[in-house]
Amino acid sequence: MILSGNAETRPDKAAYLMQESYAPKLYYTDQRSYNKKHQDILGLPFEKAQKILKTYKLKADIIPSTKGGATSTFDEAHDFTIFLKTHPMKHVILVTDSFHTARAHYAFKKILDMNGFSDIRLEMSAASNDIFDESTWYKTERGLSSYILEPVKFFFYLFHTKNTKLIKEN
Repeated sequence: MILSGNAETRPDKAAYLMQESYAPKLYYTDQRSYNKKHQDILGLPFEKAQKILKTYKLKADIIPSTKGGATSTFDEAHDFTIFLKTHPMKHVILVTDSFHTARAHYAFKKILDMNGFSDIRLEMSAASNDIFDESTWYKTERGLSSYILEPVKFFFYLFHTKNTKLIKEN
């Protein structure tokens, strides 16, 4: 399953996993558009991912969102538990950026367990990008913000199971 948020790099990792027979099917979580007004110009993250996957002759099915697109990893996890009711699975590989793997695993495990899906085997697969990685994150502004904000977000996830009123969704 490709988590939304970085449609430029995550599909490549998912395609590799498919080509190496780690997964029989690809899914993509539905992300809320940042700018619906210009969505026809900018496109949707899912559309970007599909274009990349098409270069590998692959496609992903979208996991429907219960609220018009996910705005957080918790939203993606909640949408996934609803999806599981009609699409049972025993093993899922989540594809996300390396800095996001710990929080994504924690969020999905927490929400899956809360909803009676504790028997699902959950694995992580880190997608790389051309801007920064684990050894160079401190050399770019994007890397700094990603690696510095991630522990703050993880701390929030320790005490919550969904977005709170403190986080404005729109």
